[in-house]
Amino acid sequence: MTRKRFVGIDPGHSKCGYATVFEDGERTALEVVPTGSIAGRIESDVRMGDIAGICVGDATTSKSMLELCRSRWPAIPVALVDERNTTLQARQRYYQDHPPRGLLRLVPRGLLVPKEPLDGYAALLIVERFLASR
Repeated sequence: MTRKRFVGIDPGHSKCGYATVFEDGERTALEVVPTGSIAGRIESDVRMGDIAGICVGDATTSKSMLELCRSRWPAIPVALVDERNTTLQARQRYYQDHPPRGLLRLVPRGLLVPKEPLDGYAALLIVERFLASR
């Protein structure tokens, strides 16, 4: 039996967060993709044949992302997911995965600025919210 993955997308004007997650929560991708390249990125996962759904955050550019996904991959269910507070939660998740070291351990995490964009973590949270609601 093939394990099913879900794609999470945090859509934006210039870049999108992108995550793929198995039903049990195991991550297989967590990245930031230029918006112009998102269709190709999704297509590479769809070709693998184990995508059970696409979860799109409901804020910036979500309408065009929904239209893209539904027209290019009509056989794959697409869900619109509430992405409220994902930016704050993405920062928390980032620091769980990348705890500060050295003197930075002493700085409150709310004052730290991550070294990379958090859009991928926001996409991960979008998928997790979808899976939790099922």
